[in-house]
Amino acid sequence: MSRFLRYTLTAALTLFAASALAEPAAKPEQEQEKEQTPAARQAPEQFKNIYKARVYGIGITVTHELTPTDNGHKLRFFADSFVASIEETSLFDWPTPGQLRPLQYTYERTGLGRDRTAKLDFDWQAKRVTNNVQDKPWKMKIHEGIQDKLSFQVQLQRDLAAGKTEDLYYQIADGGRIKEYRFAKVGEETLETPLGKVDTVKIERTRKDDDRVTYAWMAPEYGYLLVRMQQEEGGDVYTIYIHESEIDGETISRFE
Repeated sequence: MSRFLRYTLTAALTLFAASALAEPAAKPEQEQEKEQTPAARQAPEQFKNIYKARVYGIGITVTHELTPTDNGHKLRFFADSFVASIEETSLFDWPTPGQLRPLQYTYERTGLGRDRTAKLDFDWQAKRVTNNVQDKPWKMKIHEGIQDKLSFQVQLQRDLAAGKTEDLYYQIADGGRIKEYRFAKVGEETLETPLGKVDTVKIERTRKDDDRVTYAWMAPEYGYLLVRMQQEEGGDVYTIYIHESEIDGETISRFE
């Protein structure tokens, strides 16, 4: 497998994680601007969603799953193809009703060359995170509100469900430093998906000096369920659509 193909598959496999967002892309013909925000419902306590895509003829399946734990929640992201897989998990709790707090984050990549692992343990009493990457640990100071590379997705979902559309700003512990992720609502559209038509809001992550363009379409009527994600970089476009969804124990066979 060529180096370029390995890079392309890695980009597609990691489409959900730490995606970079910029200017709005042209809308496909089936997407129509909505004049009013769709009615929103409370963010779900659990879900299991399956997304699919093809890159250079290689099928990719993504599982995005939120489950309750004894003291919080676990979020799992698993992207799988016959040549490689990436799995991320985040354990977090809720010290206040509207603000989550990460406790542990893990990352594992197999295939596509050298395997890679990482684990972050958050010590909120000491205000410190210990990061162990390839068995090489380091420590970093943190403050309240810091997220990991996965937990911020749930925080963003909860903030949108609470009616917040501005100042969607998150600080992420990653790579030995605190990175800043900024998001903005850029439109409202009706999408045609494998589960039927659904009203969505279109979210972008704003970032300077980067040619990557990634968008998320989320359905307020389904607790801001992520139904589509698209990334453009260097002339390549990767799009993943939802194919299966279960929210709070209810299977979504078709959007209504």
